[in-house]
This record gives sequence, C-alpha cells and structure tokens, in this order.
Amino acid sequence: MSDPEKNLSILSLQYHCYPDEVGGAWGLTYEVNKRLVAGGQKVHLITCKPSESLPDNEEIDGINFHRISFKDSKGFVSLWRAARKKVNYILKSEKIDLVHIHNPLVGFLAILHPQLWKVPKVCHFHSSWYDEEKINQLGTENSAIPIKLKFQLQFIRLMEWAGYAASRTIFFLSEYSKNRFLQYYTCTKPKLCVIPGGVDIEEFKPADSREEINSTRENLKLSVEIPLLLTVRRLEQRMGLENLIRAAGILHRKNSDLKFQMVLTGKGSLKDRLEQLILEQGVSHCVQLVGLVPRETLPLYFRCADLFVLPTIAIEGFGLVTAEAFASGLPVMGTPVGATVEILKQVDERLLFHNTSPEALAEGIETFLNAPEIFKAMRSKCRNIAETQYSWEMVVKKIEQEFIKAIG
Repeated sequence: MSDPEKNLSILSLQYHCYPDEVGGAWGLTYEVNKRLVAGGQKVHLITCKPSESLPDNEEIDGINFHRISFKDSKGFVSLWRAARKKVNYILKSEKIDLVHIHNPLVGFLAILHPQLWKVPKVCHFHSSWYDEEKINQLGTENSAIPIKLKFQLQFIRLMEWAGYAASRTIFFLSEYSKNRFLQYYTCTKPKLCVIPGGVDIEEFKPADSREEINSTRENLKLSVEIPLLLTVRRLEQRMGLENLIRAAGILHRKNSDLKFQMVLTGKGSLKDRLEQLILEQGVSHCVQLVGLVPRETLPLYFRCADLFVLPTIAIEGFGLVTAEAFASGLPVMGTPVGATVEILKQVDERLLFHNTSPEALAEGIETFLNAPEIFKAMRSKCRNIAETQYSWEMVVKKIEQEFIKAIG
C-alpha cells in the first residue's frame, strides 16, 4: 500500500508476541506486524510480559510494544485496568484507524474502552480459546466437565463472541478453522476471510547441496549417515509428542536395525514427562529433546532434515511449521487433524498418517524409512507451494487489502 492516504495507525492486541515468547500465533502476530510497518503502516502492540525483566515500552522492527506487567496479566480485573491504561497512553499521541484483535482476552478487555467503540475492528481466529482451555484442563478425552470449569468455559466463549461480533472481518488460517468457527458462531455479520499463515521463504530454504547438509549436521552434532526426522512444537498436550515418542519405541522394538534419529525442539510443560517417556521407551539413543532453538539456528534444522513429523492430536488450525518445512523443501508427514489434511493433500495423500495413534505414526515413519526416495521426489513441490501460497509478502498484502475494505 504505497498510497500515503491509506497508511494506517493500527492497534494490535495479543497476549504474548515474538520475540518475547515463542509460539505459532505469537510468531504470526510479529511477522504480520513487522511487514505492515515495512509497508508504511504504524503498529502499536499491546501485549503481556512473560517475565518482568522486559521493558514496559519498546520499539522492535518498527513495532511499538506496549507491555502489561506479568503480575497484572494474571488477574482479570488487573489486566483490564492495565489494558485501559495502555490504550489511554497510545491515544494521547495517536489516532487509531483500526483495531486488530489476535487474542480474545486482551482484545475483549481493550475494546471495552469507550474511545475504541467506533473504531473499525478485525479479528484473527488463530484457534478456539474455548477448545484450547478445555484440552488444557481435561486432556483430549471426553471427560465430564466440572461445574466450575463449565462456567469458566462459557465466560471464555462470551469473550470470544464479543470480539467476533465487534469485528467487520474475521481472518482464518484455513478452511478447517473457518468451519470450526461456524460450528459455534453461526449468526455472525462479519466478513469471513481465509488467509493462510506465512513463511519467510528466504530464511527457510532448501540446502544447495548434500555437502551443505552434511556440514550443517556436523555443526549441530547430528549423524550424517542416519535419516533425520524433525518436529518443532511447543511441548504441550495437544501436540501429540507423547505418541511420537511411543511410535519411536514401537519402531525400535519391531526392528532394532531400522536406523533413524529424531529431534524434537521446543519448550513447554511436558518437558519432564517427555524426557521420562524417552527413557521408558528405550529410545534415548535415537530421540533427543534439544529445547528451544534460537531463531537464527532453527532454519538449519529444517534444511538438513529428511522428514518433518507433525503428530498433532487436536485442533491444528494451520501450523506455521508446516509452511516452514515446505519452504525448506522438506516433506511433512502429519496426522489427519484440522488443517493438516487440506495442506498436505496438496502434495501427496501418502503424507497423512491413518490416525493419531502411536501405531499409525510408527507405520507411516517406517514407510518413509523403507522408501525415502518417494518422499525425496516431493521436495520441489513442497518448495513451490510455499513460494506461491505462503510467502509472508503475499499473505500480508492480502491482509492489508482487507484492512482497507474494513475501514472503507
């Protein structure tokens, strides 16, 4: 958007954001905002501190970060008061043209401010907060919901609905996410717009040669000869990492001569449980947790891997890591959950596991290990899809166009 008359002052609302914290939705918020600023927009971001060590206000890549203290972020009333103060602070020097809601809680509390009532709003549906909280509390089983949790979940749904009802446009990362939304919110007036997540296709790209792959693996202290399976996930319940480790155990017990190395990167509440499970399954020789990998190092893991594995067991709205793998020319084998189905079918249906069980994961991985040339042939198609559908420049251009329509 080169026309200066269309340059906007945008208020972005998110609970956490990269580089403060790492996660799919938080990364997307940062990548979109960074490119909006590069395109001439002004972005004020209200977000919460994951730790008190971060400054209250800071400019990062042109984005104006306005951080709510860690203490205030942990209480509903204190968060509301803090969000109100941040909005007041911004409005003293800036007229806001558009409110972009990424998080339903921060979004709900911020748009209660009277001076934002008439400001056009758009909302990014990253996933259902209701579903996420239910899984966090109960797991993926259909357990009876305690009365207190029922009340909390209904209040969450009310806050989500308020943000959606106030918005002129709602963005979805996939058709799956849009259909999931419509199961709960059938009577809505906003425009529903599917725009996928993106990837930096210059940062995530295939290796130029086998020599580069070998050199990268040596630097990362990985075997050059043994096939490398990679997954990049937060270590949380719905990501299916326990099933992936059990699948490695099944493969090892079935055929100890079947060689592979599996690297899991990320941080989260299941770290200790996953470490224990690796020992229980007897796969510490071939499965390793490497923790949270620095941003500058992460593309190297994608570049030197042979296969990316996405073992999600619930609500995969898109999966930015899938786009990052594709951009790296890396085939992805994933569970038939959420948007993974529509994304992987673009390449080959053989990339989909039969279900989410450890047995299904083991069967799929064994298929790859026995016939890696089939999957190697998919590399160029993966890269082409990333270039033509998922580059951040294309994604943000579409979002900007929808911003203008929402304001117009």
